[in-house]
Amino acid sequence: MQRRYRSSSSGWRARASRLATAALALVVSAGVTALGPVGTASAQPTAVGSPLVSETFTEATAPEFTGLGDACLTGAPPTTGPLPPGDHPLGGCPPGVGPVPPSNGAPHGYLRLTDATNDSEGAALYNHPVPANEGLNVTFDQWQYGSTTPATPADGISFFLVNGDTSLTRPGAFGGSLGYAQKRDSDIATNPILPGVDNGYLGVGLDVLGNYFGDWEQRGHGCAVRSPAGTSFHVPAPGPDMVTLRGPGNGIDGYCFMTATTNNFTTTGPWPSTLPGQLQGPTTSLPPGATPAEAEAALEVSRRRVHVQITPAPNPVVNVWIDFNDGTGSHQVLSTPAPTPVPPTYKFGFAASTGLFTDVHLIRNVVVTSDEPLPELNLVKQVVKPLPGDLTVGSRVPYEFVVTNSGETRIDNLAVNDPKIGPVNCPTTSLASGQTVTCTATYTVTAADVAAGRIANTAIATGTSDGETVESPPSSETVPVEQPPGIDVEKRVETPGPYSVGQRVTYTYTVRNIGGTQLTGVQVRDDHVTGITCESTTLAPVGEPGDSTTCTGTYTLTAADGTAGSVTNIATATGTSDGRTITSPEAQATIPVGAPHLTLTKRVASPGPFQVGDTVDYTYTLTDTGTTTLNRIVVQDDRVADVSCQMTTLTPGASTTCTGQYTITRADLDACEETGMDPCEITNIAQAGGIDAVTGNDVTSERDQATVQVRADQRADLTLVKRVTSTGPFTVGSRVEYTYSVTNTGNVALHDLTVQDDRVTGITCQATTLAPGQSTTCTGTHTVTQADLDRCRQAGTTPCTITNTASATAEDPNDIRVVSEPDTETIVVNVVPRPSLSVEKVVASTGPFTVGSQVVYSYRVTNTGNVPLHSVAVNDNKVANVTCQAVSLAPGESTDCTGDYTVTQADLDRCRQTGTNPCTITNTATATGTDPEGTEATSPPDSETITVNEQPRPHLTIRKEAESPGPFPVGSRVRYTYTATNTGNVPLHDLTVQDDKVTGITCQATTLAPGQSTTCTGTYTVTQADLDRCRQTGTNPCTITNTATDSGRDPNGNLFTSESDSATITVVERAQSHLTIRKHVLSKGPFTTGSKVRYSYTVTNTGDTTLHDVAVDDDKVTNVTCQATTLAPGQSTTCTGTYTVTRTDLCGCETVKKAPTSDHRPSRTTRRGDSGKPCGTRCKVTNVAVATALDPQGDRVTSQPDSATITVHKKGPRRDHQHAPGRKHDHGRKHGHGHGRHHRHGHGHEHGRDHRRGLDLGQAQGKHMAA
Repeated sequence: MQRRYRSSSSGWRARASRLATAALALVVSAGVTALGPVGTASAQPTAVGSPLVSETFTEATAPEFTGLGDACLTGAPPTTGPLPPGDHPLGGCPPGVGPVPPSNGAPHGYLRLTDATNDSEGAALYNHPVPANEGLNVTFDQWQYGSTTPATPADGISFFLVNGDTSLTRPGAFGGSLGYAQKRDSDIATNPILPGVDNGYLGVGLDVLGNYFGDWEQRGHGCAVRSPAGTSFHVPAPGPDMVTLRGPGNGIDGYCFMTATTNNFTTTGPWPSTLPGQLQGPTTSLPPGATPAEAEAALEVSRRRVHVQITPAPNPVVNVWIDFNDGTGSHQVLSTPAPTPVPPTYKFGFAASTGLFTDVHLIRNVVVTSDEPLPELNLVKQVVKPLPGDLTVGSRVPYEFVVTNSGETRIDNLAVNDPKIGPVNCPTTSLASGQTVTCTATYTVTAADVAAGRIANTAIATGTSDGETVESPPSSETVPVEQPPGIDVEKRVETPGPYSVGQRVTYTYTVRNIGGTQLTGVQVRDDHVTGITCESTTLAPVGEPGDSTTCTGTYTLTAADGTAGSVTNIATATGTSDGRTITSPEAQATIPVGAPHLTLTKRVASPGPFQVGDTVDYTYTLTDTGTTTLNRIVVQDDRVADVSCQMTTLTPGASTTCTGQYTITRADLDACEETGMDPCEITNIAQAGGIDAVTGNDVTSERDQATVQVRADQRADLTLVKRVTSTGPFTVGSRVEYTYSVTNTGNVALHDLTVQDDRVTGITCQATTLAPGQSTTCTGTHTVTQADLDRCRQAGTTPCTITNTASATAEDPNDIRVVSEPDTETIVVNVVPRPSLSVEKVVASTGPFTVGSQVVYSYRVTNTGNVPLHSVAVNDNKVANVTCQAVSLAPGESTDCTGDYTVTQADLDRCRQTGTNPCTITNTATATGTDPEGTEATSPPDSETITVNEQPRPHLTIRKEAESPGPFPVGSRVRYTYTATNTGNVPLHDLTVQDDKVTGITCQATTLAPGQSTTCTGTYTVTQADLDRCRQTGTNPCTITNTATDSGRDPNGNLFTSESDSATITVVERAQSHLTIRKHVLSKGPFTTGSKVRYSYTVTNTGDTTLHDVAVDDDKVTNVTCQATTLAPGQSTTCTGTYTVTRTDLCGCETVKKAPTSDHRPSRTTRRGDSGKPCGTRCKVTNVAVATALDPQGDRVTSQPDSATITVHKKGPRRDHQHAPGRKHDHGRKHGHGHGRHHRHGHGHEHGRDHRRGLDLGQAQGKHMAA
């Protein structure tokens, strides 16, 4: 046999076409529009994929689908009771609420997901995997109509895909989640979150109400990207008549908002739908007693065709088309990247629900194909989920092999070969064309798989078709195999011994990941050690870099450890794997512990009694009563500053003596007085310490104390130190600040402290009670007055000084007043004030300056004297009002002032009079201020000079442009733009533009500052005279050149006009519309009364424009018809019409007379008709025709007339040849004579003449026809 492995592209496309035709026939037989392309509003992909599923739901069964809730088939016989709870085979429907299709309606049935009752829920699930490797196309018809709450229909229909490696046995939450996503009822926090569909991949919500668009009710729980409408409940729902896509999810997490048919993706509503039609159909009722076929016809207006496409990986895209059954065809309403990764296979379902609001929800004509053709034999291998939590040796892994025959012929001897798994079981070994089957196998994990960390295997499906072996492309699946999580810890003592109480012992812990999964949150717990830190808290799987870490911790040995002689501590390590805590076995370490110890005995060595100022001697005996040597022995006493010891190192059992002294102070007595202790006693406490030579830890003794009695001897005293804190020089008005430092130099507490100064009042102190030795700071201020200077002048003191004296007072505990020694401070006061000012003037404006220019000046004024100044002002000989930021200045302080001056014509006139060129303006400023004595100080003057343009230079330019160079036909309106620019140095006003051909020119602005521009516009209409001038001058091509200037007035009213600028355009003649007509007689004579004369008219467009509504007007012929009514230039058409000759044509016409006889008598008698007009035997009848049409502008075009002439003959014998009764002789004579005459002259001659006249008429007719 010959082997083949090929794509089914070419062969299957033909078969797909046949299946599409069959599906079309099936649907049309059901009275529904065809499955194929139904519109051109938006291009859809051509159906080239391989068929996978086809179900019309029009019959009584749909065995491949499982129903849930209220889902049922109207094509089946009705059920008498409610539908069974949970999943059930799709069968008949119970009686429904609303305009539902009648039951037992096959082959006109539907999948009814809900009727129009409240709180109805229904789903239909396809729990069979279909391959996803070449994308997917799903089309179906859906109906949403017949609400019992027509103002607010609800909820909608969803189509969803799930990962095909899981079992699809239930939908997601209903209501606003449409059976796909999760939901928390009423968004009440105490309600549980209902899960979405298991392992959902994509949910398409055809949402009439609009809640599926929003993320309230916990839709999209855990998603980073949320719906634009947010998570708060909206009433009414914000997304009615909306198609919304939601992505992958499982349980209560995911199902994230992807996109929707709205153009507003901000968080601010509203969010209007962009659908070009309504998802809900208009059907509100069905005819009473309607048959299934009649109901089907009535429901057709509510049908909507939906097409969902997922293109193949690696860059899959979701596209959604909807045909709203309104004659506009199918519209692409969504296109967005599909979620990745794409599962190997899909399962799918439909769901719908109602709530407080209702609708009837129906499905029909489901067709599923791959997006691109599958191989002739297609295989998709997948692992069935869920797998056990940990795959170990002996674990069993279930596999599915989804095999599809995408070819045109049956495949026999089907087998799946997987060298790693072994035998694969298929429910059948023969596959019909288009059939899919799922084969199964189970694999047992080996030690080699665990060592490799994965199970990787590849399968191939084979079969035979038409005597050839057919192979599928290989399909592979890799399953990670992780060792069970595990953790281990090793503990070590890092600090070397020996060990004693108080010593800090360092431990290290080496933590290793001995499992096959990553561990996070790694930590170590020790029953004695706290605060253990680890270098890393995340460990890679065993054998990979980063699978271990080191942790450290310290423990301080306690007295209990020393008493016990050793310490043992136990540690464990923990980590987290897939949400589970993994704990290591215990690790422990034991060390021996020795106990250091030190004792202290304190004694008073001096004899008493003691009083303030006496020295007390103390001795301290220290003994090492522990098991380790102690170094750096010291004694700390709360009253004795320096305690000295004979030895500072003690071996176990050794002792040493230390000594120290304390001097009794007034504070000791005061403390006794405050506490009421009598007799007064002083107790001080000591404690000895040292360093353990082994551990380096501190070792301290128990505390010991000694007490002495003190006799009272009170002494109250105060001191005061005064300082000047202000810096000079000082003048009248200066504030001089003083500080007073007051100290209690006695041995008793003082209260009610105050400071007195002979010049300063209001002195304040930080504290008014001072303990012995305590100090406080007081402050006060003196303002130098004129009286201070006057006293110096009177005393002749130079320099003038001010000396003031202060003292402090307080009361001791017995309220006896205590006064300090006085202290003085002297300052020097400047006797003669030196007020002084300076001013600096600058020009703040930028030139050039002309008449009318505003010049801004700035002035910096500085107090350069030694006294403050007020009423500071600036005087400028040209600037009237100068304003200053400050009008009072301390010595050295400055302020900024500003003023402005407008250049006048007088300034220029003065320059002309003095012959100054260039013209300049110099103005001078001085600053003034008043000192404290009222004396005014004036600064030296400062001046600034500016240059003024003496001669204004008005100037204008213009640039003229036509909207295009043309050509423009006669009558065209040509728009010109003129750009006018002030290129001078003075402003211009009353701006106008003059053009030798254009009038009524308008400008955006009529006043221009120097350098400013504006745009003006005008329009000119091309005339025939323009073309005539070109013909006269022989100009070809014909052009029109027109010239423009602009003008304006300067500030003095002088008019200035710019140089001219021109623009040239090309002119052509207006397009000519012209028609001609030629009229012909098509019928052959002779013509008599009642004859039908047929005419033809040749109409030709001899102009150079296209003409439409071409017609022919004929004064005798009505209803002339033309082969064409639109003629391009040079094109012709033929028109025809028919005229019936009447008796009137013989009466009053141009009579065709015979030649006279030999006796010169008329050859016939002329009679008159009823109208009184003469009636002849032969008449010429002429009718005139013109052609008409409309040109592109809608104007009527009429041709020159053309005519055609025919000769009309009278019917029957002539009356003048009849016999007159009773006159036989005359009859015989007349007959004979007439006969002879006719024979001689009349018959022979008239016959020839009649022959000739007939020829003449024919020739005339031929001439008319030629014309």
